[in-house]
Amino acid sequence: MDKHPLGEMLIQEKLITPAQLEKAIAEQKASNKRLGHTLIDLGYITEDDLLRILGKQLDTPYINLNDVIIDPEIIKLIPEDICRRYKILPYSQEDNSVYVAMIDPLDFRVINDLKFLIHKEIKPMLASAKALAKSISRYYGLTDEMRDMVKEIDNKLLDDGACESEKVNEISDDAPIIKIVDLIIINAVKERATDIHIEPFEKTMRIRYRKDGVLHEVPAPPFPIYPAMVSRVKIMSRLDIAETRLPQDGRITKKVTGRDIDFRVSIVPNQFGERIVLRVLDRGATVLDLEKLGMQGEDLVKFNEAINKPYGMILISGPTGSGKTTTLYAALNKIYNTGENIMTIEDPIEYSFFGIGQVEVKEEIGLTFAKVLRSFLRHDPDIILLGEMRDFETADIAVRAALTGHLVFSTIHTNDAPSSVTRLIDMGIEPFLINSCIVMVMSQRLVRKACEHCKEDYIMTADQQLAALGIIINKAGAKFYKTRGCEICGGSGSRGRLAIYEIMVMDGELKNMIAKRAEPHELKAAAVKNGMRTLFQAGIDQALKGMTTIDEIIKVAGTANQ
Repeated sequence: MDKHPLGEMLIQEKLITPAQLEKAIAEQKASNKRLGHTLIDLGYITEDDLLRILGKQLDTPYINLNDVIIDPEIIKLIPEDICRRYKILPYSQEDNSVYVAMIDPLDFRVINDLKFLIHKEIKPMLASAKALAKSISRYYGLTDEMRDMVKEIDNKLLDDGACESEKVNEISDDAPIIKIVDLIIINAVKERATDIHIEPFEKTMRIRYRKDGVLHEVPAPPFPIYPAMVSRVKIMSRLDIAETRLPQDGRITKKVTGRDIDFRVSIVPNQFGERIVLRVLDRGATVLDLEKLGMQGEDLVKFNEAINKPYGMILISGPTGSGKTTTLYAALNKIYNTGENIMTIEDPIEYSFFGIGQVEVKEEIGLTFAKVLRSFLRHDPDIILLGEMRDFETADIAVRAALTGHLVFSTIHTNDAPSSVTRLIDMGIEPFLINSCIVMVMSQRLVRKACEHCKEDYIMTADQQLAALGIIINKAGAKFYKTRGCEICGGSGSRGRLAIYEIMVMDGELKNMIAKRAEPHELKAAAVKNGMRTLFQAGIDQALKGMTTIDEIIKVAGTANQ
């Protein structure tokens, strides 16, 4: 076996075996890639493992920037333009030394430039390029506009260390606070965030935007104005400013970039104050086109056939945040016409549709899914959208509605399409009723799309496919894509999301098995034999097209053996 210091260190750390190293060296010679990247591609180690060992090899500490919060005072030590130019980030300070995260800790030109600039000793630390790009965007994103707003706030209020209760109402109505809260909201919309998290800690606050399913931290204003920011959000959402001990929920409608956008507000008290989450409900940014959501080919044909049936039930399954509601809205958008009465029961109503009767559940006053659904049946509906099947009573009414000439759409929380059927049986719905009413069951997930600006293709050999995926897709090698992270995607390697689908259309064999109360894995095997494409298979198809990465598919849909 060829000698290789990195490989030997990985073996010593018990991260790989000698046989794996030998195989990686052979792969490296064929691909001309670095050994470390080859080991990652083979799935033997992670990037974190590689950088930790490289740090030991270079006698330089490795820092995982994703796991730390850096003091804003440290960030101020090096100007933003220098950090972006050299791809570095100050991490901590000790006496006259500053620890600086770098991609190349042996770049003495950069180290000497920094010494001259800040007049301190520089202690380099190794960091990943992707984490550095993300952290630079995170810590240097505070705009000049927000800095100016903070300066407008009475310095005495900031110097007090925290806003006293009698000052909160006073400054929450001040123009600077109004502008700061507005700017946080506007930036979230511009960055296509789905949620805004604003949370207090002992001496600081943290603001994060959820983009493409992942939370990204953004620069926050000084902590002392946090109580005033909470009060401002309460005023905007018509909540009780004086109530700080109990959770409160509200809603804001605000015009951003020329269009009205709704925000669902939730405020919960925690250890250091009140935590705020705003769900961004931007109908203008919501795609209500099934093809643009990711549904294509045979899946689209099957789904269109199902939603155009005159009656029956269509179920969509998946975890919270998997895009089920968006798919249902897209279906209604496609089949809507003024000749039919469409009614929805939702918790809550996320988007308003002209021409459709929408009711929001309010369980605290007894307005439940079941109660509204019963009333709906007296309103001559053609199509009913039921936000979720939570219990036997609701499911029973929905099934009977589907059996009496109505087209019913609903969602259910299960891992895959076949499990949705057994979940209904577990609720108490008889198999013969399920067989009579269900037209189609679909499971879905959202996967992050690979950034077009930094994605790179690579070939996964048959052995690599078997090791990573549990199956061999192409013995000659399969072309997939990975991302590096860049300024355009904020270092994340992704921009936007698309859905992958598993569609189970009811046929004679499945109905016979359901009548016999077959297990989910038995139903799945029969459905696959009859042409159903699993979530994993749908994900692999999208990865082969370069729309996403293998790592994302494994994270969201597992492997062929799961």
